[in-house]
Amino acid sequence: MKKKLKFVRQVGTVLGLVSILFSYAMFQGGFVSWFLFYSFLPFGLCALAIAAYPLRRIQVTRTIASSSYYAGDTLTVAISLHLPFFVPLAYVTVEENWPLALQQTERNRAVPLFWRKTYSCTYIVSPLPRGEHVFSAIRVTMTDWFGLVRKEASFPLEDVVVVYPRYVEMKYRKIGSQLDQGGAASSIPLHRDMTMAVGVREYVQGDRFSWIHWKASARKNELMTKEFEERQSDDIVVVLDRTPTPLFEEMVTFTASFLRAAIKKGVQTGLISVGSDRFIFPARNGEAHLQQLFYHLAKTACDSPQPLARILQKEMTQWPLSVSVSYVTSQLTKETAALLSDFAAKNRRGTVFLIKRDEHGVANEERDLVEQLRRKGIITIIATPEQFANALVGGS
Repeated sequence: MKKKLKFVRQVGTVLGLVSILFSYAMFQGGFVSWFLFYSFLPFGLCALAIAAYPLRRIQVTRTIASSSYYAGDTLTVAISLHLPFFVPLAYVTVEENWPLALQQTERNRAVPLFWRKTYSCTYIVSPLPRGEHVFSAIRVTMTDWFGLVRKEASFPLEDVVVVYPRYVEMKYRKIGSQLDQGGAASSIPLHRDMTMAVGVREYVQGDRFSWIHWKASARKNELMTKEFEERQSDDIVVVLDRTPTPLFEEMVTFTASFLRAAIKKGVQTGLISVGSDRFIFPARNGEAHLQQLFYHLAKTACDSPQPLARILQKEMTQWPLSVSVSYVTSQLTKETAALLSDFAAKNRRGTVFLIKRDEHGVANEERDLVEQLRRKGIITIIATPEQFANALVGGS
């Protein structure tokens, strides 16, 4: 209703000005009064033409080169208009309904059409932030030179652009028993292949009843236990700490790089990502699985209402000991360190990647906790963005 009243007022203003100038010329006479009337008449008629213009019949198209990018890339958006017929002396403003995450300073562009029926413009967004960005509509506004009549229409055109996290080419190596800084227990636990017994030994407390070799026990007149071949598991599960932190983008970049490097090597790799939502990806490999992980990382946020330690208490009990766990976090707390130490005592050691912006970002308390974890046999690596490429072949 308000738009209709506004439209009526605008048309009434134009007709009123034409009437006033005509009346003035009729009663006053002379060159000046008629010059004013005839000078304004083309603009007044153009304004009335704009008021009657079928704006909804304009054909609006948006062209985006690709629907997927990586963080930091440049996005080019081309918008074109095709008018059913031209209007002389008119301005058209094209306004893109940008996604909030892009926060463009240039939100619209106005150009004089004159006698043109087609118009195109290009917007550039750089650098692109990580996320899923939805372009929902384009607003077209037509007005005359004096702004007497203003007519607008919105064209719903939805395009979705997914910006995947940036990654670095990481040199992948299964983290073994040694780091440059000294010895540490392997982060990849051993598990027994129950289908293949390779020998027998004396029974010790804690051996399962099903492991007893009854024939050997009868011959030696004491309990003997089967010995099984022990194999290392290459399966990896990455736990992404989504506790609010200013270093979350660096953590996502590291996680994406780690996942990509492992899967490219053929390693079965999974992801635990718990925040306001919960996503658990089982350990798999392949390009489709990697694409699924990257899509999640494109949209995830540091919005966990619970600390990492509490999440680990709930989630880690569901995974077998044969899976190697890598924790990606930017802050090491006493509660988390105590829980990881408890995991180590239960033969679930894993690896901790502590992400910092630079070497000076590690607090003294965190350095003490890092040393404490290393003494417990938990490999703990402090990694800055400059060190991501070599984080798996050396640490600090």
